[in-house]
Amino acid sequence: MSSSQTLQLKRDDVDILGFWEEDAQLAEKVASRLGLRRFTSERELLQHPFDVAFVHPLDHDNPRLAGLAAAAGAKALLLEKPGATHPQHIFDLVEDLKQYPDLIVEWGWEMHYAEVMDVVRDLVQKQTLGQITTSHWHGGTPSGGGLELWQRQQGTLGGFLYMDGSHTVEAIVDVFGLPRRVCASIRKLPKAQETHPIVSCWYDMDKEELDTATTEFAVGCMMYEDIGSAILEYDTHNVVADFTAWEPTDWCVDWGIDIYGTNGTFHGVLNPPVGQVMLRREKDGFKQGKTDITTIKEQGVTNQAGYYTRQIDLLLQRVKNPGHETECAGPAIQVKLMKVLQAMYDSASQGKFVSIE
Repeated sequence: MSSSQTLQLKRDDVDILGFWEEDAQLAEKVASRLGLRRFTSERELLQHPFDVAFVHPLDHDNPRLAGLAAAAGAKALLLEKPGATHPQHIFDLVEDLKQYPDLIVEWGWEMHYAEVMDVVRDLVQKQTLGQITTSHWHGGTPSGGGLELWQRQQGTLGGFLYMDGSHTVEAIVDVFGLPRRVCASIRKLPKAQETHPIVSCWYDMDKEELDTATTEFAVGCMMYEDIGSAILEYDTHNVVADFTAWEPTDWCVDWGIDIYGTNGTFHGVLNPPVGQVMLRREKDGFKQGKTDITTIKEQGVTNQAGYYTRQIDLLLQRVKNPGHETECAGPAIQVKLMKVLQAMYDSASQGKFVSIE
């Protein structure tokens, strides 16, 4: 569980039982900083009655712990993203969890709950922009972000694109569903001589955040890829996505969305949230010409904490009211996402389009 998510749960309608962390040094930090009860083993923690489990280990242990929490009687699981070292482990986990038909499961795609995504879903579902012919989506990490602990684990499908660029892929499959086929280039660039100051890097749980004023890295120095590009073919349109681990800006600032339809366009960024709809003809409450979307906070102000809050609010609504439906980054989207990510890496290694079933 991240400190941000923990703080969101310090509310009148939630009691936090405690946590387990296998790394003793990290566990001491968590207990000290957040004031939570520390359990000595995962099984000791799961012996106590609980409703919701936050499962946030490194990816290799996510499916195991999710299975233990479900078997112990969880009503809901909020799992770390992407959720496993390889997509097949997600497919297996989703199948295993079907034995708990009332269990609520979702993954930590907090950008799924961004206010810009609400607008984009609505525009596409209502066909406000007319027939969409193409769209462009960008994702990645700030310079240094691709070197974080989570992006350099041994034995995973990939690095920053799999771990964080997948926020963008999740948004695409949320809006458009599964493409018919994918063609991708995912590259580790040649090691450069010149180094660049980092923008952000939580290197590991020992060094924690590296100093942005004194830390520099070179393009091509990471364990996995530096960049990625993909074409996702749908029946009636194409999606073009690109990713870099070397954004010169802070988290999400350049995670742009550009959608082109026969009646108009949408141009926006996930966070700080900004969006503009341009229509040839008025439709669905949008005037002809340009309309800037309304945001919860002032233009240019991040609402990242608000996305975490909304995800947890909706999750708890479903726990308290069985059968209640809300927006959810659940198993259906997760399986689609993993199929696309696997196809992207397969395409990059094979040098050709890969079909998705």
